[in-house]
Amino acid sequence: MKIILSMALFLCLLSSAFAAVDDGMPFGDITDSNVDTLGAFAKTKGLDLLSEMDKVYKNKDKTALGRVFQFSIKLTSLDINTKTYGQIIYSSFLNLGESWGVKAYAQVLNSQRPEVQQRIRDFIYYPVTLLPAKEREHQERETKKAYPLLFPADYTFGRGNQIFLTTPNHRVVR
Repeated sequence: MKIILSMALFLCLLSSAFAAVDDGMPFGDITDSNVDTLGAFAKTKGLDLLSEMDKVYKNKDKTALGRVFQFSIKLTSLDINTKTYGQIIYSSFLNLGESWGVKAYAQVLNSQRPEVQQRIRDFIYYPVTLLPAKEREHQERETKKAYPLLFPADYTFGRGNQIFLTTPNHRVVR
């Protein structure tokens, strides 16, 4: 499973999606050890995250992806487990969006509870918030325009999401 996640993280570096936004690793350098630690943490919360991601990539299991999305609400601060999870979600968007199509990925997301939808959207959108103000404003418009199924017109980064209250370069709407 570590090989699949490592390949997914590597592939996101090669992706042209969000190329203007980041280098493919918006949550920082994530190591295999970080992935193992997150996997162990997730098990204490009732999810075998690494096994579920294995099902997602190997079997194109949309139900497993939904379970991975639902785990997001178990995270409470932007610590290393959350950053590792964020990188897995961001990479899954780049990789599965390309192989499954953004529409199929968005359908899985849109079938989730509103708080899960917000959290996952925030993880995917996070790299945009890291840009300098002038670039960020342009990229925000372009991202929402390019992915309307993923970022509906009423989407606001960080709304009601305690994890992203203190991220740089943005104002949170509560």
